[in-house]
Amino acid sequence: MITASNIYIQYGDRILLDRVNLVIGERDKVGLVGRNGAGKSTMLKVIAGYMSPDEGAIARPSESTLGFLHQEMNLSKGKTVMEEALTAFEEARRLEKRLAELNEEIANRTDYESEAYHRLLEELSEGTERFQLLGGQAIEAEAEKVLKGLGFKQKDMGRLTDEFSGGWQMRIELAKMLLQRPDYLLLDEPTNHLDIESIIWLERFLRDYSGAVVVVSHDKQFLDNVTTRTVEVELGKLYDYKAS
Repeated sequence: MITASNIYIQYGDRILLDRVNLVIGERDKVGLVGRNGAGKSTMLKVIAGYMSPDEGAIARPSESTLGFLHQEMNLSKGKTVMEEALTAFEEARRLEKRLAELNEEIANRTDYESEAYHRLLEELSEGTERFQLLGGQAIEAEAEKVLKGLGFKQKDMGRLTDEFSGGWQMRIELAKMLLQRPDYLLLDEPTNHLDIESIIWLERFLRDYSGAVVVVSHDKQFLDNVTTRTVEVELGKLYDYKAS
């Protein structure tokens, strides 16, 4: 779980978060709500580790993974939509490249009884097992499924990300985040640039998500359909409710 303890943040004379505490369980679905400027996005940044509080601390298991979708995009230049989406599978793609190198090296060697040859075979076996565990052979199909769920057409897969508007580029960022499947998924206004069909698809995806989800959104219907807890930020304090 993630534990936020005694978080205190002050801007000038204004206390934004006044020694607040929050616990996020491994499968929690939390909606973070409040009026504009109340500190919702700030709290999300603190939980994500993108911002340090003036006082207090965040504790998260060191082996856990966290994904944070915020309003700043980080898309590579010159990549297609599919190529950019596939960067979510960094380990699987790195392994795929290494396995190809190993197969080529093994095919070109004749020292079948040597220790070096057997080490290559062992690395190939372990790498293949790990690649299969990561679902490496299905990553492109999975990327296409998520991209289409977020509104992209088949013809868009080969287009450069630069050709798309900021709203569509944000969809690519969201797709990458969903494909990474982190243990803790933090989303700041994920529905801002989505049409109704994509919002419905995202609701289903998040309801079935195996990890924890924390969402900042002004879309009450979306929050009602996805979250099981509501945390309201009001006058520097957090109020935790079970979602209806």
